[in-house]
Amino acid sequence: MVRKRFIGYHFQKFQEVNSKLIYNIKNLNCSYKKSLRPVLEIDSLQIERGDRVFFIGPSGVGKSTILESLGLMNNTINTIQQKENTVLDLWDESLLDIWSRGEKELMHQRKENFSFIFQSNNLFSSMSGFQNIISGAIINGSQEISSLKKKASLIVNEILSDLNLKNGEDFNISKISGGQRQRVAFARAIIADKDILFADEPTGNLDWYNAEKLMEMLNYKLGKDKTSIIVTHDIEIALKFATKIVNIDKRFDSEFKSYYGVIDSNSIYTKDHENWLHSSKTKDLKLVRSELMSKFLPKI
Repeated sequence: MVRKRFIGYHFQKFQEVNSKLIYNIKNLNCSYKKSLRPVLEIDSLQIERGDRVFFIGPSGVGKSTILESLGLMNNTINTIQQKENTVLDLWDESLLDIWSRGEKELMHQRKENFSFIFQSNNLFSSMSGFQNIISGAIINGSQEISSLKKKASLIVNEILSDLNLKNGEDFNISKISGGQRQRVAFARAIIADKDILFADEPTGNLDWYNAEKLMEMLNYKLGKDKTSIIVTHDIEIALKFATKIVNIDKRFDSEFKSYYGVIDSNSIYTKDHENWLHSSKTKDLKLVRSELMSKFLPKI
């Protein structure tokens, strides 16, 4: 696939990317602007094309921070205390370089490459249901409106069957439940058809049945070549749908008297058929579930 980039406000094309590697992060120390207090340390993290990466961990370890930063949504990490061999790359290009070119390029990068499912939905109350679902794709201009409406109707029938819609009739966003609104946000992200999907607690407002139903649809629609990067507190969802689980550990900084997140070799579980690879060992589902659950239990 030929990817686009935005340089000097003129569209150019990426060279053919033969490598499956999308994000390559090594030896990264992060803190917020005007603060030396550590927020997140990453020893090494690679995300490849087709990965289903789930970030899990307790509150306050930088899950949403890393999601927003990788998705170029918000430069939440303004101070990067880099080591000499620090790497922070997106498709072999430095994320720091991309950020440095300003908001116009960030906007076009997001438009060309990313879709999002936000915890708060971020739907437009002034728009109808179908208008919300196709809004991202219309802004991108990649598909005809008539085609988008047909796709929206099919997806709505699949994931919002409880609305009893008939013949593709539209619906009012302000008159549906929080769980239904969350499913509309899923539909919007699916129709956008981008290379990378970011999601922050996408199943937080959903019951178990609809959460699994939507994740199954998401996997099917993304296929093998598209990547999803998801923050969740739901370990069972992660175990069922992830190809890689990143458990962000919580550590205490004695100097600043606060906790921060750490991603190291012990943080990453990679799916290998029916088992998982972790810390150079092969572990079955039962053991991995037990290990992840124990990390969330309070230490007595």
